[in-house]
Amino acid sequence: MEKDVGTVLRHFPLGEHGLIVVWCTAQHGLLHTAARGARKPGSRWGGRVDLFHECELVFRPAPSDEGLSTLDSVSLISPRLPLRRDLLRLRLAGYMSRLLLSTVEPGAPDPSWHALLSTALDYVATTSTPRAAILLRFEQRMAQLHGLYAPGTSPYASLLRHFRHLPPDRNDLLNDLQG
Repeated sequence: MEKDVGTVLRHFPLGEHGLIVVWCTAQHGLLHTAARGARKPGSRWGGRVDLFHECELVFRPAPSDEGLSTLDSVSLISPRLPLRRDLLRLRLAGYMSRLLLSTVEPGAPDPSWHALLSTALDYVATTSTPRAAILLRFEQRMAQLHGLYAPGTSPYASLLRHFRHLPPDRNDLLNDLQG
């Protein structure tokens, strides 16, 4: 068994009652886990493996690099509830998580990604009004961590040039944050 701290970025159905939960963790990078029985009524996972929740997780690593790790237990650290009170906050948090998922390889154990995402989500959850500057700063930090940032150039353009497929809703979100 291994223990880590992570943020839920995404989840998908697994079979009839399970979930695949995608985490951004401090020690293991992007991690895909199977939460068996998570969609059953009264599941022990209920309310714990929701989007953007920060948790301490215990899991059994996958037998190979390609498999799913098995989630054993989860302790909620922070639900980041303010992200759900405002659609603009939720959209910004979603964009940040999708950008990270588009550019970071699963299993890359660099704690910088988790630190960046956690700090950004906590800031979005506590700031009085989400602004475009938050999105632009997050993109800049992403480009810096990837080694793609050059002063005087757009961090987003650098990321797009290198990764080609980034979240498509960026411009609409940026307009709404500026308005």
